[in-house]
Amino acid sequence: MHEDIRREDRDGIITVTFTRHLKRNALTVAMREVLFAAVDDLRDNDDLRVLLIRAEGPVFTAGIDIKEHHELFPATRGMQEFRRDYRRNVHRNFDEMELVEKPIVMAIDGLCLGLGVEMAGAVDFRLASTRAVFGLPEVDMGIVAGSGGTSRIVRLCGVGWAKWLGMAGERIDAETALKAGLVQAVWDTDGFDDQVMAFCQRLAAKPADAVGSAKVAIDLCKDLDRAGGRLVERLVNTPLILDANKRLPPLGGQGEDS
Repeated sequence: MHEDIRREDRDGIITVTFTRHLKRNALTVAMREVLFAAVDDLRDNDDLRVLLIRAEGPVFTAGIDIKEHHELFPATRGMQEFRRDYRRNVHRNFDEMELVEKPIVMAIDGLCLGLGVEMAGAVDFRLASTRAVFGLPEVDMGIVAGSGGTSRIVRLCGVGWAKWLGMAGERIDAETALKAGLVQAVWDTDGFDDQVMAFCQRLAAKPADAVGSAKVAIDLCKDLDRAGGRLVERLVNTPLILDANKRLPPLGGQGEDS
């Protein structure tokens, strides 16, 4: 395992931990490869139920490792080559996080900038400690947050907060992120890891087909009108209910009066 990142698989939960705290957990290509391999394993292995992404140290991540990025992807690339590398490097992997029919959780304890916020937009559950802070500093470098920091954050938080983060470059604390819809829970730093793991264990214990179907249905319904949403509910729920009915005991077969 790479020294900047650690992976542990236990009881159906993959835990990927950023351990490059001396470099503020800036995300290298090698770190992202470990993370994206975990996403592939989550998708393909029925024994794996949940992916948890966390970090050691006071900074969850400062974002992409810019120095390495400039060394690997020279500025002399043409526009078509640039767009190809853009998609290969991040876009398709974050897209896969959205598409995999199992829950992905981020536990953000500390500063989370740039690519970390963009990754947060691609996962299902974002849990923050009280010391978490979020920001998209790309605009200060003369660019736009382009790996989901624009397209996903505006869908999660609305136009106003997306402009606050991505256009003004302002940072928000955990409680503000909760109000904005960027995170779903804020817990005290003391005991944060235990609460996160308990949440992941509850997710892992739920019926996998129902969890996966709920993820697909919710993602579909957000782009549909009410009538289309009802149709999705019927299509998704029909096989689940029929299967559940098959597992029910026969009437009169299990009660006290049988």
